[in-house]
Amino acid sequence: MEGVLASFDYNGLLALVVEPDEDNRTLLVRALVDLGFPMPLVAHNAAAALYAAEEITPAFLVLDARLDGPDGADGFEFLQKIREDSTTLPADIPVVLLAGTVDDFAVGEARRLGVDVVLTKPVPAKRLQNRVNALLMKRFADRVSWGK
Repeated sequence: MEGVLASFDYNGLLALVVEPDEDNRTLLVRALVDLGFPMPLVAHNAAAALYAAEEITPAFLVLDARLDGPDGADGFEFLQKIREDSTTLPADIPVVLLAGTVDDFAVGEARRLGVDVVLTKPVPAKRLQNRVNALLMKRFADRVSWGK
């Protein structure tokens, strides 16, 4: 029996990567570009993320649960703000949440905030690519092509 392969059209889908650690941010961006995305928007904290998204609205968000910076918002607080009253990012933006540890609190908050995917750091590039691909194929079904 032959397998059926799906391909996804990443053209024009922009990611926003919000990660405080520069090395991790670089690895995440590289994994997304290698998958076929255009160069993602990047930010090191919540305030920078909102600023980065002012001109171009990203299709999805890769968000670290622990952010630091002048605004003091962690990833959960930032996501809460987006879900409640953001005028910069869509309230229903797909989210991949990255966490150093995933405890009951993190799982509960992720569910409450409508996080699509939770990954424990460090995240291997292939795992990130597979989960992002599955998420976007589900969210943007019109961009999926099926073939042999």
